[in-house]
Amino acid sequence: MSSEIERKFLLGELPGRLAGRDGERISQGYLTNGASAEIRLRRAGERTLLTVKTGAGEVREEVEVELDEELFDSLWPLTAGRRIVKTRLREPLAEGLGAEVDVYDEELEGLVVAEVEFDSTERSREFQPPSWLGDEITGDPRYANRELAASGRPAPRSCGGGKPSQAFRLKHGEEVGAGLRRIVRGRIEKALHALEHEARDDPAAAIHSARKDLKKIRSALRLVREELGDELYEAENSRYREAGRALSGSRDAAVKVETLDALEQRFGREAPSASAGGWRQLLERERDEAAAARGTDPNAFAAPVAALKAGRDASDGWPLDGGSWSLIGPGLERSYRRGRKAAARLAADPDPELVHEWRKRCKDLWYQLRLIRSAWPELLEETVDRTHELADLLGDHHDLTVLGADLAARADVGSKPLLGELIERRQAELLAAALALGERIYAAKPKAFGKRLRAYWSAWR
Repeated sequence: MSSEIERKFLLGELPGRLAGRDGERISQGYLTNGASAEIRLRRAGERTLLTVKTGAGEVREEVEVELDEELFDSLWPLTAGRRIVKTRLREPLAEGLGAEVDVYDEELEGLVVAEVEFDSTERSREFQPPSWLGDEITGDPRYANRELAASGRPAPRSCGGGKPSQAFRLKHGEEVGAGLRRIVRGRIEKALHALEHEARDDPAAAIHSARKDLKKIRSALRLVREELGDELYEAENSRYREAGRALSGSRDAAVKVETLDALEQRFGREAPSASAGGWRQLLERERDEAAAARGTDPNAFAAPVAALKAGRDASDGWPLDGGSWSLIGPGLERSYRRGRKAAARLAADPDPELVHEWRKRCKDLWYQLRLIRSAWPELLEETVDRTHELADLLGDHHDLTVLGADLAARADVGSKPLLGELIERRQAELLAAALALGERIYAAKPKAFGKRLRAYWSAWR
């Protein structure tokens, strides 16, 4: 048993110094939620762990053991309704210390917390946190991960002041059409806040946040495409697609740097670091120039902001008056069918464009399942998590395709053939993992999948 000595801090948002970095994806579920001890399952990258913690506050006792995949999978369903998903980023501090910054996702989206671990209580008490760490919440039980998993975010600011909830899920008893309008409007308001306020201090993080919300809006549109009708759907989808494209330039430049970092981390000494370093300098310069150009342009976000405001007004008039399941069921089944067909095409022909197409279909299904996950969390959460994992694998593959195209267009990059080979090797690994996972997610036929979801929904409603 080891002692864990740490202090925890609540950040208002992701610091600019961490924007655009590639972190470690973590899923945690709790087998117990007792006051004196917790038993936790965690999937972090390829590691699957069971952890027992006792105590509270600054000093806690901890025992951690690795589990094989089969045992982990057999225990994971027991954590239904008590789970969190987050991305962990690491930032060095003075005197050899470091902060682990957790950016929460899904139901806790918008919450950012940092922990600093110490080797003694003396060092912990002497530590003077930098201002960017925000307010200290060490020992506050509301921000313990097990409590967040069970009860959600304490007093979320997005719902304060009598404002409608922006939660990205349909609620029990909520009229479905009204709920979808609320959800879309919440994404619009969140994206507007990022572009009109957060972008002043951290444009890169604001762009990333706004683009995620635009993708969620478009997935919600696809869910009710039949109800909207072709003409209205095409107009609304085009509105948000063009808004996203207007934000893509500087973000795409940053992703190339992140993807090169991940490639070097995967292959270690095999990667030609000196040559990659030269290429890195070019990529970093382009990233910084794109960010600087946007930062000096007073009208940089004028077009997407105008589109979002117009969309906010238009969403009130969407004809979403169908029955409960009849409004969303056909869209869910269609997303699943399209993803299943995309997987079959890719299995027969590993073309990068087909990878990108499958990824978009997986993203749609992931976002749409999140909207109804409250219907039966114990059964739906595993599918939601695995669909997210699949989308991430395919996203990494697509990012490598973009990086490879950049490499091919460069004339003066050393070790170019080796770098190209490493990109292809990593893509082959990602594709094999994605196809294997896809077989599990898309095992059922579309009608059977839709029938199962309808049964969950009917039991819930």
